[in-house]
Amino acid sequence: NRVAAMLAEDPRVDLVSFTGSTATGRAIMAAAAPSLKKVFLELGGKSAAIVLDDADIASAASMAAFSVAVHAGQGCALTTRLLVPRESYDAAVEAAAGTMSSLGAGDPADAGTICGPVISAVQRDRILGYLALAEEEGGRIATGGAVAVQDGDLAGGFWIQPTVVAGLDNTARVAREEIFGPVLTVIPHDGDDDAVRIANDSPYGLSGAVESGSLERAKSVAARIRTGTIGVNGGQWFGPDAPFGGYKQSGLGREMGVEGFEEYLETKLIAEPA
Repeated sequence: NRVAAMLAEDPRVDLVSFTGSTATGRAIMAAAAPSLKKVFLELGGKSAAIVLDDADIASAASMAAFSVAVHAGQGCALTTRLLVPRESYDAAVEAAAGTMSSLGAGDPADAGTICGPVISAVQRDRILGYLALAEEEGGRIATGGAVAVQDGDLAGGFWIQPTVVAGLDNTARVAREEIFGPVLTVIPHDGDDDAVRIANDSPYGLSGAVESGSLERAKSVAARIRTGTIGVNGGQWFGPDAPFGGYKQSGLGREMGVEGFEEYLETKLIAEPA
């Protein structure tokens, strides 16, 4: 809107901090360029949850499916790509689909609900468009894939069934573009190096996860992923003292932690006579 544009353009504003879509972040950055102001951008993501061949495949796939259903998938840092060993692919898809189908979509006022409605009719229809595209690209809907029909007071909400997409590789649009809904795309990998390659083959780099029976192996893989935050073996990376932000088109700068505070500071050197 015009107020946001004025803030980005006005030379009296020293810094613009923005959380939202990558497309809007680009527009803010361009508007801020003539006045050379600092921009701090927390943008989109298409993060990968990597499961190595020595991990508990079913447990890791179920946890990935659960996490994507949280907030109805409307979280920039959710791991919406699940990378699993090719030889365990079918088992991973089955486990993820089982978890998502058991969660369903329900009343967000109910404490037991994990997946509520998405924010608007526009977003619901956008997600449905991606699900249709997944099938056009040769994918298979393992569970979900449609509107979650509700009765009574919930009938007017914008509902999407939690969905698992199988049968596609990382070149598919549903594996590359941020859907912002409860949609998990399961992709096979052929070992640690291939998993790293697939995870890094993305315009985004916001978060991620690695699951392995060996903590050292998980940490070795995590160190090679170009992403701002990553958890290994269930490690939680989000907290007020932990700097959060992304690589590549996931943004610039960090929020929270000391690094987040320093985004709002400018360094000045004052020299006195010796």
